Amino acid sequence: MKYFYFILLVLLVTFLFIFTNLNPDIVKLDFFFVKIDGVSIGFSMIFSVLIGAIISLILQMPKLLRRNSKVSSDQKNENS
Repeated sequence: MKYFYFILLVLLVTFLFIFTNLNPDIVKLDFFFVKIDGVSIGFSMIFSVLIGAIISLILQMPKLLRRNSKVSSDQKNENS
């Protein structure tokens, strides 16, 4: 269990490296105000997954923080 996170990180980086090498085709990304040329399909898919994970974490932060404060207030009421 000591090296579990290290092994998981190495596997993740390996899979991402393999995924980007298997999808080397260059595409144009066209957003509302920006057009980006010369990005491979692999990198664009990896970045979209990472950005989605970050946005999901940010949107869930209030729920996660609220859950911790309720637990601490319940413990305070039991101790009183």
